[in-house]
Amino acid sequence: MRKFAKISAVLAAMVLALAFVGCKDDDDDDDDPSVVTTWYCTETDEDDGSVVTETVYFYDDNTFKLEATMNKVTMVVATGTYSGDTTKDGKIKMTIKKIFDEKTNGLVDCPASEAEGYATINGTVLTLLGDAEEDNEVFIKK
Repeated sequence: MRKFAKISAVLAAMVLALAFVGCKDDDDDDDDPSVVTTWYCTETDEDDGSVVTETVYFYDDNTFKLEATMNKVTMVVATGTYSGDTTKDGKIKMTIKKIFDEKTNGLVDCPASEAEGYATINGTVLTLLGDAEEDNEVFIKK
């Protein structure tokens, strides 16, 4: 039930943010970054058995966004920058700039000690490398 309350609070904040975004000028800006690659993984929450899908979007301006979807509710978990080629096998360096905070139900600046990480790409598999092998997360290319 607490998870539902947190998700509801995030959705309410998103609706308020979208209301203000809808008031900007009508100029067509083609400056928005385009998605280069998209990767996803689906896991089952050990606590309550709910299914969580995580999706990582890599953009052509070398930024990324990590979203999580649970019970048809999607929220941004982290954003940042990356270096490397997400269309080829190899290593990607990721620097998290903003991360989701449960206390504020929003994105906050990521502590420097947690900001840098790496991922490897091998074919259609992206592995986010954790501190230990059991902490690795495996994503499939969409």
